[in-house]
Amino acid sequence: MQSLVGPLIQAGSAFSVSPEKLTVPEETDVLFTGQAGGADSVSWTLLRDGRETRLAAGLFHLRFEAGRVTGDTTVTLRFKAVYPAGVKTKDIPVTIQEAIPDPAFTLSAPPHWDGRTPIEVAALASKETAPSANPAVHLTYEWKIEGPAVTKQITPGRLLLKRAQNSGKLTVSATASNGGTPVTRTAVIEIAEPKADAWVARTPGDEEQPEENEFYARNDRNEGTLYYNGELKDAADSVFLKVYAGDQLYKTDTVKPGADHTYRFAVKLKPGLIKYRVEFGKHLGREDTVLRSVGNLVCGDAYLINGQSNAEATAFGKEDYLFTSEWIRSFGSPDGSPQGARTRLWGNAGARTKGGMFQIGYWGMELARRLMEEEKMPICILNGAVGGTRIDQHQRNPSDPEDVATIYGRLLWRLEQARLSDGIRGVLWHQGENDQGADGPTGGFGWESYRQYFLDLAAAWKEDFPNIQHYYVFQIWPKSCSMGINGSDNRLREVQRNLPLAFSNMSIMSTLGIEPPGGCHYPPAGYSEMARLIWPVLERDNYGKHFAAAVTPPNLQRATTSSDGRSIRLEFDQPVRWDNALAGQFYLDGERGKVVSGAATGNFLTLQLIAPSTAQKISYLDSSSWSQATLLRGENGIAALTFYEVRLLGPALNASRSP
Repeated sequence: MQSLVGPLIQAGSAFSVSPEKLTVPEETDVLFTGQAGGADSVSWTLLRDGRETRLAAGLFHLRFEAGRVTGDTTVTLRFKAVYPAGVKTKDIPVTIQEAIPDPAFTLSAPPHWDGRTPIEVAALASKETAPSANPAVHLTYEWKIEGPAVTKQITPGRLLLKRAQNSGKLTVSATASNGGTPVTRTAVIEIAEPKADAWVARTPGDEEQPEENEFYARNDRNEGTLYYNGELKDAADSVFLKVYAGDQLYKTDTVKPGADHTYRFAVKLKPGLIKYRVEFGKHLGREDTVLRSVGNLVCGDAYLINGQSNAEATAFGKEDYLFTSEWIRSFGSPDGSPQGARTRLWGNAGARTKGGMFQIGYWGMELARRLMEEEKMPICILNGAVGGTRIDQHQRNPSDPEDVATIYGRLLWRLEQARLSDGIRGVLWHQGENDQGADGPTGGFGWESYRQYFLDLAAAWKEDFPNIQHYYVFQIWPKSCSMGINGSDNRLREVQRNLPLAFSNMSIMSTLGIEPPGGCHYPPAGYSEMARLIWPVLERDNYGKHFAAAVTPPNLQRATTSSDGRSIRLEFDQPVRWDNALAGQFYLDGERGKVVSGAATGNFLTLQLIAPSTAQKISYLDSSSWSQATLLRGENGIAALTFYEVRLLGPALNASRSP
């Protein structure tokens, strides 16, 4: 920024300002000097676009910053002096000339994307506005992405899209600014994901060997892989590995160590309620020597639970959860200290354990039990939840993903040490209670940033655990744990309700309607009900089970107003049932008492209004006044997801979408 200094004069008896008129380029400092001898006080004011702004008082010298303009602009600087006999003013016209053009750029992006091959979106600045044209000007870009969830990386003027997690229209916007008026350009990319992805196999370590009680995750070919690699310290003609399934010999393999004395074994395991045992040894001459034996190894399906206290699910009172199983495993502890987080042990999972070792929470244990008993399959769950945390506290540290000072890093470290990073089939997420209020990192409300934080978190999960097949999200209890301000919790639940739109493989379950209820935490029977509700969804997605009725809560698809404004038709993704006691749970433009009755026919619910309405938005269930006894439910008995300020469409859509 350049500076122009006007002639310095001493304040005397005359009333004047220097310079009296000026034309300067934008981004220039000008020093104005006034004189008003004998004045009681002086002040400076800026007149611009009909607005008057006080700049300074009591100063004879004023440094005026011209700033940025779009096109040449004239402003007025007013010097005012108050004398015993009256007030004198001097207006100084200042013409600010545009010297730096606003950004001019195009957005280069491919029109189509398979969602797998990384692509680049580039902001290409014109020669006149590129930073090289004026090194003193700093050009910045802000990126905005709307549509399917993606994994992204931002560099100056470039957006790298690495992976998509759904098909559909992706809208990418870049806003450029060099200090003047921001300029936005938009590109639309159509994403068409492949029907299936190849399983990403983990690369075993050079010294990887099984550990007592270890769990092996099966892959898409219905098999797990046991690696036994190392370096032989003693002389041997060959080394052998024997694998037993129960008491029966399952597999024998023999290899000759390499010139560097290293050896490598890979044995495919069948999943199921089978305990494997391995014996590793050497052949030397006519003698076979067993060097190491490891047992109680199983192969099955692995899942993650994450979130805050209702994902931890340990605050269920004094009642003990006594069920344990040798077929339900976990690894390490979610301990918050670096030392505790680095505990490297396998063991039988428990709902609530001393020090958190192998702890997976009440409903985690109940879910694992149901899956194990129904599928006759060993289940491994790692629970990385931390009570009382916001979603921003769960984010990945990009410079050090395994940073055990972070929630994400502790869980990632455990998964890497458990050798399960390629074996996670699904993530169950119960979180949001601490994002209902206004104590988030942005200074606003949690709902405003929740979606982007979740998309970033899911992108990190997919990058570190590439074989995730499904996400399962719980829509939290209204004003859970007494948090939320003026409906901020209603808005947060609406964000959660819409998360599946960004993913091809996400289901959402309501906690509303769970009995016994949990205004904050749930009693044992409530957590057990939570497991019962989500269990069929996992059965459907991961084990090919078919159910006569939907296993998810009703979710609103669209809302339309009749031509006479006397009724509203709500379309859900499944059949719902109506009770006239529900009328008071619906709000039109925030007002209650507008609905007098309703009728359900299949997936459609028609609300009759007390009078014709021109309302623009409809909501179901405001946390300020509701009852667990009065809930909209599906024909399957599951409580519908709440919705908030959903836009009411015109009547034209009704005719074509009638049941």
